Amino acid sequence: MAKKSWVSKAYWGFYIANFIVILIYLGISWWLYQQAPDRIPVHWNTAGKVDSYGNRIEIFIACLIPLIGVILHPRLVDRKYPESSGSNIGTKAAFAVIMVVLWVVSGILPVMVYQWIGSH
Repeated sequence: MAKKSWVSKAYWGFYIANFIVILIYLGISWWLYQQAPDRIPVHWNTAGKVDSYGNRIEIFIACLIPLIGVILHPRLVDRKYPESSGSNIGTKAAFAVIMVVLWVVSGILPVMVYQWIGSH
């Protein structure tokens, strides 16, 4: 068995962290759900004004976004490319970046809703 590269080890860390992020977002969403009125903003225009409202259950949609990272399992990459190959390392590095982007994107809605609740 080939020795695992530092990128492979780091990617496993990102993969595990993805589940932790999902749990944190679920907790934050549950807390927001209890604070929110029945209707919450779900979309803002370019001027920052709310232009669409939805049911407060939609707060949990943000938790679903990091689930995309679950399909980016490290073993899928290892089956396709040999361990420590350039393709393996490059794919895992790209997938790690994608996971971080998903975390940031899924964190935007709860923050915006929290700010909106505080101002109303």
